[in-house]
Amino acid sequence: MYKYFILIISLISLQSCGQNKETMDAKSTEILGNLYKDVKHIDQRINYQAMIFIGGCNYEVLINDYPVDRYFGPGNGSASGSTPINIAILKPGVQNWKIRIYPVRDRKEVDGKVTLVPQSEIQPGARVELDIEGVRFGDNGGIEKRFGKVVEFRAPTKKDEKNGQNILNDAGKPYIEYSGTFEADVPYTLAGWQNSTDLNGVDANTLKQQLLKQYENFHKLLQDGNLNQIANQKLNAEKEIAQAYFYDKKTNDKFLSTFIERWGQKGLKMKPIENYKVALYGDGKIATLIDVIDGGSPLWGNYEVADGKFKNNTYLLYFHIPKGKKELEVIR
Repeated sequence: MYKYFILIISLISLQSCGQNKETMDAKSTEILGNLYKDVKHIDQRINYQAMIFIGGCNYEVLINDYPVDRYFGPGNGSASGSTPINIAILKPGVQNWKIRIYPVRDRKEVDGKVTLVPQSEIQPGARVELDIEGVRFGDNGGIEKRFGKVVEFRAPTKKDEKNGQNILNDAGKPYIEYSGTFEADVPYTLAGWQNSTDLNGVDANTLKQQLLKQYENFHKLLQDGNLNQIANQKLNAEKEIAQAYFYDKKTNDKFLSTFIERWGQKGLKMKPIENYKVALYGDGKIATLIDVIDGGSPLWGNYEVADGKFKNNTYLLYFHIPKGKKELEVIR
């Protein structure tokens, strides 16, 4: 009889968990499932894409001082890819782009732990290229129309006097920065961080503690699987993202499915928040915590995909203090 009683309790518990998960998903769908209904100017949509080629260095690409792509890791190889940047474009007109270049990092053992240690200087073989192009995506996800490139940048090179090979002009430095401007013809205006508090004026330690409090809050929400609270706290940011990327229902549904799967990851075990520092973006109006070792986010956890095999989820969050308020809120 006792065994049957335990079995019944277990079944009730499993059923309750399943119902809670369904309720959570339904509530998250209610919060974030209709973002597309407020999106304007679909017929005038234009998506700006940054095509990035980087070789032999670590880097960070910023649009209007917002990071759209970065890599801080080992290896002297090369990588290329395309990333959407409308998320950093708040209004039409002149936009700023910037590329920060750092030496590659080597894996080394320090105090018994394997860590990434930056080389002292950027190597001659480093390469940096950036193209930005405006496109319109069709219903099938392919490019329906091209508006032309607005940026075509190649980091200057020169001939090496010793071997005649092309080398980076600024090789040998510990840091290089390239920048420029371009025109974006987006049909929307987002509040974003345009009128937010300048965080350069906030005491550094106070800001760090405020950010840590926010990260600890999301750490707990992720560990507890509290998808509803996460959705609520990200709602304003997701509204702007939906407009920037011109969500239709199909796009919104795809976003929602990914959001529920990622931010509500089953079996997620969050790791301690450590090895971090404060980073300011958006001309000092956006703040985040970044991992001092790999440049990523210190907010992460893992989950088991097979016996003894795990995958990591890392969660990037950017905060600001909106005009007229005193507390940090998610902006991206």
